[in-house]
Amino acid sequence: MKNFFLSFLFSSFSLGIAFAQQEKPRFIVQPYLQYATQNSIRILWETSDSCTSYVAYSPAELNARSPSLALHKTSEVKSLMHHIELTGLEPAVNYFYRAIAVLPGGDTLASPVGTFQTAVKDSTAFAFAVFSDSQNDRKDPKAWERVSTQAYRQRPHFAIHAGDLVDLGYMKDDWVNEFLGQGNLFMKTIPIFSIPGNHEHDAAYYYQYMYVPQPYFYAFKYGNAEFFMIDTDQYQEEGTDMYNAVEMALARSTAYWKFVVHHHPPFSSDDDDFGNTYYGRSALGDDEVRSLVPLYEKYGVDIVFYGHIHTYERTWPIFKNKTVNENGVLYLNVGGSGGGLENPAPTRSWFTNTLRTVHHFGYITINQNLLQFQAIDENGTLFDQFVLNKSRKEFIKNLTPAAPVAHTNKRLFADTMHVKLLAANSTDSIFYTIDNTEPARNSLLYKDNIILGKTTQIKTAAFNVFGKSRASTFYFKKEKQYKAVKPKNITAGLHYGYFTGKIADEDNMYFDTVRFAKTGTSINPDLNNIPHQEQFWGAVFTGYIYAPASGYYVFDGHADHRLRLHIHDKLLFDEKDREINYSGEIYLEKGYHPVKIEYYNSRKNRAFLELYYSGPGIERRFIPGNGWWK
Repeated sequence: MKNFFLSFLFSSFSLGIAFAQQEKPRFIVQPYLQYATQNSIRILWETSDSCTSYVAYSPAELNARSPSLALHKTSEVKSLMHHIELTGLEPAVNYFYRAIAVLPGGDTLASPVGTFQTAVKDSTAFAFAVFSDSQNDRKDPKAWERVSTQAYRQRPHFAIHAGDLVDLGYMKDDWVNEFLGQGNLFMKTIPIFSIPGNHEHDAAYYYQYMYVPQPYFYAFKYGNAEFFMIDTDQYQEEGTDMYNAVEMALARSTAYWKFVVHHHPPFSSDDDDFGNTYYGRSALGDDEVRSLVPLYEKYGVDIVFYGHIHTYERTWPIFKNKTVNENGVLYLNVGGSGGGLENPAPTRSWFTNTLRTVHHFGYITINQNLLQFQAIDENGTLFDQFVLNKSRKEFIKNLTPAAPVAHTNKRLFADTMHVKLLAANSTDSIFYTIDNTEPARNSLLYKDNIILGKTTQIKTAAFNVFGKSRASTFYFKKEKQYKAVKPKNITAGLHYGYFTGKIADEDNMYFDTVRFAKTGTSINPDLNNIPHQEQFWGAVFTGYIYAPASGYYVFDGHADHRLRLHIHDKLLFDEKDREINYSGEIYLEKGYHPVKIEYYNSRKNRAFLELYYSGPGIERRFIPGNGWWK
C-alpha cells in the first residue's frame, strides 16, 4: 500500500511537471524574415499565448562586444501571430534583432539574437537563391531542410520561391513543422519572397505566414532587377485581370534585369503531367500559363522561374516558339526543393538544354550587366551553370503600348459607376467604345472618368507613335440591391443536410437532387461540426446571413474540392476544384438574407472550406460566427 501511495504521488508529481511544461508559453514558430527593402524589413513569429510584442534591434557596429539592440518597435495588439515591420533602416546595412513577446503576467519570452541585411543599393552587386516545391516528400521528409541549409551556405541576399511551399496549405502542421521549422536556419537571416502554388490552396495560412503586399500578383525591385510574382493558379489567359495587370507592370518597368516567378511551367519535359508520354503525346507544358509567354518576349523578360514539376530543367533561349541564341527568354524549372522527385519524358523535348532529377536550388549572382547562374544539389554539388553578359532590355525598342486597364476590380453597381482607365505610359492615348465595336483613333477619346448609368461593356485600346495595343474589354453590370427579409423565431447557426456517395459527373452535379442521409444544425459552415466519412460526401447548409450595413459586398471562398454559394436567388460563385478563392459581388440591404452553401469532396481526409466577406466598413475577413442564422 505504501509503495502504491508513493508511486501515486510520484506519478502525480510527474504529470504535474509535464502539464506545467506543456502549458509554459513558448514559440510555436521562431522569428523569421519577410520582404526586405532598402529601408525596411518584416519580422514574423508565432507564440502559444496571445500577447503583445516588440522587436529590439540595432545596426552592426565596429569593435562591438555584443549587439546593443537599443532600438525598439512595439505592437500593442494582443495576438498569437506577430508581425512587426521595421522601417527607417539604412540600405545595405547589417542589423541585429531579437523578437520579444510580453506575456499577460508581465513576463517575457525572448528569441535568440538574429541578424539581417537590408536590400542593396540599386547599382550594387547582389545574389539570390531560387526555390520551388519545398512541400514535404513523405519518403524523404527532411529534403527541404537539406536544400535550404545548402542555400544558406551561399549567403544570398534573399530568395524567391515559386510555390508549393507546403503539401496542404490549410494544414497548420505543414507550415509550422515542415516548412518554417525546417527552413528556420535560412529564414531567420534571409527573407523569402514567395507566390502560392496549387498546394497552398489559396488558404488563410499562406497569408498568415508569408507576407505579400497584395494577393495574386505583385512586383518588387532589388538592385538593378525587378521581379514579377504571379499566382498562376488564378486565370491568366489574354483579357483576364491577371493578364492585364502583368502586361501593365512589365510595360512600366525600367529595370535592367527582369525576372518572372510563378508556379506552373509554360515549357516542361515531364513524363505524365501534361499527357502520359508512355502512352501518348505531351502538351509540353501548361497551356494557360503559356498565354503569358508573348508578354515575356515583348517586354524584355530575361528568365522565368517556376516549379510544379519536381525536377530541374533549363531550356534554350526561346523566342516565338523557337530556340534562339540571342534575344530569347530562358525558362528554368527549379522544382526540386523538397517534394517527391519526378522524371522527364523518355525522349528529348525541342526546347530542352539540361535536365536533372535531384533535390536542388538555383543560385544567381548579378554585377551590373553580368549574370551568373548555378544549379546546386542538396549535397552542395554544382551540376549546371550559365552566364548572361547582357539583358534582353538592350534588344527591346519601338514598342506598341500595353492595353489599358480599369482602375477597379469592381464590376457591379447599383446606381452609377465611375470608370477610370489607366495607360502604361502617360504619352499613350486611350480610345474606347461602348457599342461592342473595335476601338480606333476615331472612337471616343478617354479624358476623364466614364460615368455609367446602365449595364455597359467598354472596349478600349491604347495608341502611340508605334501603333495600337490589343483591345481590353470590361463589363460593368447594374443590379438591384437585394432587400432584407424578416424571418420569424430566428436563432444562431445554420441547418445542414449531409449526403454520401460517389458522383459520376462532379462538374455537372446538381445539389438539389441529392438525398440526405442525416440533417442537423451547425453554428457555422465548419465541416468539423458535421460527423462525416473519410471521402465521397457532401453537405448543404441553409439559413440566413446577416448584413450589418446596406451596400456593396464581396463574398469569396474556397474548398477542397467543390463549393457553391447562393444568396437569395443569385449564385455568387461555383468553384469546380481549382485551388483558388472564387468570389462574387452583390448589393445587400442591412438585415437578414437567405443563404445556401453547397459542398462536396471525393478526396480522402481532405475536408476543407473557408468563406470570407467584405462590405461597407468591413475589410475582408472570415464571416463571423454571429453572421449565420437559421
